[in-house]
Amino acid sequence: MHLRWITAVLLVILLTTVPLDAQKRRKGEKKKESEAITAAPKPEVKQEGSGRRSGRHTTTTTTTTPSTTTVAVPEEEVEEEIQITNESRSPVNVCPPEMKPQEGKILPCTCRDELDENALMVECVALTSAQQMHKIFNSLLLGKRIDALEVRNSTLGPLMARQTAQAYVGNLLMRGNEITELVYDTFQGTDQNVGRLDLSSNQLSRVNFSMFDSFTQLQVLNLGENQLTNIEDAGQAPSLRVLYLYSNKIDTIAPKAFGRLGGLEYLDLRWNNLQVLAPGAFHVSSDRWQLRLRANQLSSLEQAFSEDNMPYLIDLSLNSIASLTDNIYGPLIDSAILEGSKFYVAGNPIVCDCSLSWLIKNARLLSIVVGARCDGDGSPIADLGLEDFRKCPPPRKWKSPLDRALAEAKDVDMN
Repeated sequence: MHLRWITAVLLVILLTTVPLDAQKRRKGEKKKESEAITAAPKPEVKQEGSGRRSGRHTTTTTTTTPSTTTVAVPEEEVEEEIQITNESRSPVNVCPPEMKPQEGKILPCTCRDELDENALMVECVALTSAQQMHKIFNSLLLGKRIDALEVRNSTLGPLMARQTAQAYVGNLLMRGNEITELVYDTFQGTDQNVGRLDLSSNQLSRVNFSMFDSFTQLQVLNLGENQLTNIEDAGQAPSLRVLYLYSNKIDTIAPKAFGRLGGLEYLDLRWNNLQVLAPGAFHVSSDRWQLRLRANQLSSLEQAFSEDNMPYLIDLSLNSIASLTDNIYGPLIDSAILEGSKFYVAGNPIVCDCSLSWLIKNARLLSIVVGARCDGDGSPIADLGLEDFRKCPPPRKWKSPLDRALAEAKDVDMN
């Protein structure tokens, strides 16, 4: 009996000792594995940069390891995507909720901010008064940064002071709104930011151009398709390059009306009622500019230009010019030659008499003239030959500024 008891005790001791030894061995193995991982090089983390997804920034974080080491990385660290939404945008670049497009609902003004991360696009349609526009801008859009604001197909009437409040507006497009009047400070608060102002297709009969002198960034001003009748002084907007005055009723331009626009590059006066130009009407300070006078009723440009600042491109098509005399049109044609441009006179009733002989005898000048035809039979003046003018007295000796410059250069070379 004692022998049986002793045997049972030995069996219990044996069974409990084996698992403890195995457990110790497993703990030792885990400790070695942990030390190996600690000693291994840490994984490199690369920022892939930001990309665009659905109009929002995304940043992707990926994990790479050296090829000589194998490291187990938790699954959630392999790729992480961070979405930047409107919550992280500056408030000035976020549309008011009341102006976000809504399915099945027509709003007077809608705002979109998903097209550009730094600016808003605002469109207003069918406003019924300037007061309605004023209310929208002085409440919902106050202090916002608007890249382009378009107001169209509205009935605004006269625009009073501070119409667009303190909103930042880069491009202000207000064509076709039955605007009848502007006051000096209509756009006060936005005048330091606007680069393009479009007031075309309205009902403006007069404009005080000095209101644009404070527009330090304004480069393009469109007043086409209004009811302007005269231009006394076009002001001195410091950055203005392009001025559209087409399709008005302009019949009078005062001397040096555009003389203070030092950066003017393009002046569009097509489709107006100009018949006679005052001396110095186109005296400008810019040394390189284009002039569009198509479809007026001009018969002459005598004394309208300063010889030092001729436009390098001029369109006189569809006017009433009958005589292309050398003293008036020679410098204009020569200016076009210097810039590799053309001189457009199609649709004028040009009389092909002896006053044209100076041009026919100068092939270089004649090649610049586009669309000129003789009144009556309509034959192109380029087809005329010297024999057609053999009975004419010799034209007065005339040298264009280019001819004089070439002659002076030749004299310098000879000396």
